[in-house]
Amino acid sequence: MSRRLIALAAAACLAAVPAAFAAAPAALLNTLPVAARKSLAPLFTANAIGQAGLNGQLPGTPNELLDQLRLALTKAGYVEQPIRTTMGTWGFSATWAPPSGVVVDGTPQGQQAVLVTQATALGPGKLNLNLRFEAVAPIPQQPAAAPQEPANAKPAPGLSIPRGLF
Repeated sequence: MSRRLIALAAAACLAAVPAAFAAAPAALLNTLPVAARKSLAPLFTANAIGQAGLNGQLPGTPNELLDQLRLALTKAGYVEQPIRTTMGTWGFSATWAPPSGVVVDGTPQGQQAVLVTQATALGPGKLNLNLRFEAVAPIPQQPAAAPQEPANAKPAPGLSIPRGLF
């Protein structure tokens, strides 16, 4: 069998296996739904992965803008991490796990990349929105809580309880 045929066979096998390829953060930001990135411009963001972000001023309230982002990003496969979401009259901050199979290039080992969405109120009905990818510690999986007996539970029949203790 020729080397060329072996190389073609190997390439065909690799093509059949789904794989996740790392994407540049700036490129990923440009693939976000238009509803999430409209009116935003590229911005150098020092602490972000790839030092890339999107930023701009938008009309609305923090609640309205976060609801719009939730709808657009969820449809695109991003998953909100509610434990990292904060909201107030000042604005909001929320993080989103990328869709399954999306790997953000430049993410340090042992951390996960999340899409950070932050809005700050500039005045009544005016917000500054910033989108970027950051590396964070993975959220630990919570073990299932063991069922607890109520405080007033009676002992199961057949158990001997020494007299005088209760």
